[in-house]
Amino acid sequence: MSAQLPPLLQNAGVPFDLFISSLTEQLDKAQAAMAIKARLGKLPLTFAVKEISLDLRAFVQILDDDIYLRPAGPGETEASSIKLQLTTITKPMIDENSVDYSTEDPKFSLREALGDQISETEQRQLERIGVRTVQQLNELKEKAGTDVIARLSRMPVNRLQQALMRAAAPRVTKVDHGDTPDAQRRVHLAAPGLRPGRLPLVRAAGQSVPVVAAQDDGIVLAPMAIQLGHEAEVDFGDGRIAHVELSEGRLGHWSTP
Repeated sequence: MSAQLPPLLQNAGVPFDLFISSLTEQLDKAQAAMAIKARLGKLPLTFAVKEISLDLRAFVQILDDDIYLRPAGPGETEASSIKLQLTTITKPMIDENSVDYSTEDPKFSLREALGDQISETEQRQLERIGVRTVQQLNELKEKAGTDVIARLSRMPVNRLQQALMRAAAPRVTKVDHGDTPDAQRRVHLAAPGLRPGRLPLVRAAGQSVPVVAAQDDGIVLAPMAIQLGHEAEVDFGDGRIAHVELSEGRLGHWSTP
């Protein structure tokens, strides 16, 4: 039987998450087929799958931080015994217990925001502790601190500090141009480093940019038309100065000491 398997499957097996996904996809197809049969046939009584139990014999190995399963072939008695039990779950339960991947604009993902400040391996290390967006990284820093994040993610502290600094730079989340030429323009700026009761000083194109509102880790600017598209200097008043272009989706950076 093992000779009939693809070479990759014979050597490494399949990722555990892919195995589970394929299994549940087959169950989804079976469920859809049963639903169609019941609706078209107008059956007063039919059957459904509630729970499934599987006993597998496979070899388990870890490659690049991923778990792989290779099914045991004839005569391979040293394989591990893996017991799986699948049950049903409703949509409200999925919404409550799954990661919301739409919580932040894709432009502000960890990869986009941090660039070369984070490697693919380090990104996976952060995702392993539930950090997938810039917003989550900043929130965890406020609640737990840099040392805790470094210990849980197994990232070097200096690398993590660089990433956190980059993530805390202001970024433009939305630009309101108004419906008419005379309408007031608004630039919404996310600023995780904002201090309560202290608004930053903002300048662009050689002139001040009014700050008209401050909210949770963000400010709203009212720039003139000639300031849009120009790089703005955001001075937080504590020695930290950031620069960000006043355009939709732009990511900021800190001044080099």
